[in-house]
Amino acid sequence: MHLFSSFFHFGLYSTSLILYIAVPHFLFNVLNTVYFQIDENNEAPRHTLEQLSDLLRYQLYNDGEKVQVRVEVEYLKQYISLCKLRATKRLQLQVHFDEMEAQVEIYPLLFVPLVENAFKYVGGNYFIAMDMCLKEGKLCFSIENSIPEPLVHQKGKHGIGIENLRRRLELLYPERHTLDINRGDTLFRVKLVIEL
Repeated sequence: MHLFSSFFHFGLYSTSLILYIAVPHFLFNVLNTVYFQIDENNEAPRHTLEQLSDLLRYQLYNDGEKVQVRVEVEYLKQYISLCKLRATKRLQLQVHFDEMEAQVEIYPLLFVPLVENAFKYVGGNYFIAMDMCLKEGKLCFSIENSIPEPLVHQKGKHGIGIENLRRRLELLYPERHTLDINRGDTLFRVKLVIEL
């Protein structure tokens, strides 16, 4: 049963839940309006809006059920493609995803905060490398990015995305995951291993 319909079924709805459901539909309608305001000959922004809509749709309709890892990988590839639009030609990007069998499943959207951070904070040598593979029943994801000069000397807390990821991992894979974060002088490295 879908998460939202189960709330309604058991009478556990509230104004905030109704708002949570209504806002994405409003957003899709606005995106559709903007799409048709862009001249037909201007294909790049139209394509970008289509990509954004696909990403939002995936987030909206994958609310807790496991998905095939290869479906999640396709989502990540789309997300990376969108992030590359704002990058310059200096970006050195290395991406490797092992082929996964259909039966390999995972909870969705666990890797997005890590990819998002890499693109958000990349600088210096302007380098991002990521790898995902399956080893002995464990899904291993590693990502690293060079750190821009102004951030090299800033040490501090991790952002809200990392903290939310930690909480989700504790709920979804208690004692079945490791999340190692290492910030060096010029590189930020993260390794996430999940026992499937």
